[in-house]
Amino acid sequence: MKRIFLFDGNCSFCKTLAASLERNSNASISFVSFRSLTEEQLNQIHPKLNLEVCESEVQYVEDGVRYPGFFAVRAVFWKHKTYKFVNVFLYLPFIPFIGMAVMYILKRFKSNI
Repeated sequence: MKRIFLFDGNCSFCKTLAASLERNSNASISFVSFRSLTEEQLNQIHPKLNLEVCESEVQYVEDGVRYPGFFAVRAVFWKHKTYKFVNVFLYLPFIPFIGMAVMYILKRFKSNI
């Protein structure tokens, strides 16, 4: 089973998020800055991945299924020692909309974080 979490290595928020998820993960997930990969390598991970997509939000790919942004974090939380029990609440109605908005805001203001 191949699991890859792609984040922006130039973004302090993304690096902190990835480090926290990696430190407490129960699964074998590769946490990789997409900045260290070429377009071709990204495309080999998943056909819809490219630099523009990865610059817009974190990505998680598990067995060929791509989860962007909030959905990436939510998918990794199931494999997280601390958050897996809280993760059920991330599936409640309207929570994905709030989560996507929060991830969008955090990414846009990354220079202030």
